Amino acid sequence: MNFIKSIPLTRLRNNDYFQFMADVKSLIAQATPAALNVEEESVDFDNSFTELDEAINVDRGSVLTEKVQDADHRRDTTWTALNERVKATLFSPIPEEVEAAKHIERVFNLYGNIRYLSLKEQTAAATNLNNDLKDRDMAVHCQTIGIMPWVLAHETENNTVNDLQNQRDSEKANNNAAKVKEVRLAFEGVYKALVNRINALVTLRMATPEIENFILEVNQKITNLEIQLAARQGQSASGEEESAEATVEE
Repeated sequence: MNFIKSIPLTRLRNNDYFQFMADVKSLIAQATPAALNVEEESVDFDNSFTELDEAINVDRGSVLTEKVQDADHRRDTTWTALNERVKATLFSPIPEEVEAAKHIERVFNLYGNIRYLSLKEQTAAATNLNNDLKDRDMAVHCQTIGIMPWVLAHETENNTVNDLQNQRDSEKANNNAAKVKEVRLAFEGVYKALVNRINALVTLRMATPEIENFILEVNQKITNLEIQLAARQGQSASGEEESAEATVEE
């Protein structure tokens, strides 16, 4: 007998959580609540989904998010330009430029590819990197290969990201995040009631072909999420994940 698998709902990011519930809602509609014998549970599920949709849409409403992303993209582009310029200068026909580039490369290697850090971690790393490059001795090397204007541009872009992040954090302190968490936790109870109903029908050997197919499709959605969570956990452990949206556990 197949049962609907358990899923760590509290570990899902808001977007993942919403998409999973949207998929379950769609599967219920396709099979019809009557065929699944979950008419009552379906009504509760639909109501909870509406509340979740409204809460998350409000939570997504920060107009600063896009500005942060755009500023971060510009910052990443400038960092890449700097890094590639230093690497290219290692092949310069002018020995003084090659020597200067070697010194600068060691500084870049010290911080690694900061683009793969979270936004706040990248801001901190970029601040330290820029300060090191502007240090008296290192500044001479930067002037030798002509990248000081780019270093100053990267510093300006990094400060812009930091300012926008601070504004967004202040806005988030007063936004709907608490409401989203509350709705999610309530929805989890509704979802579990639906799962318990379906699994009970299986236990009682009352599962119809529609129910069996519903279980298979929901379990496939859960498996996809498990793979996604495992991959994300691996990225986080290796320091490659750029950002993390809030989960209920937070």
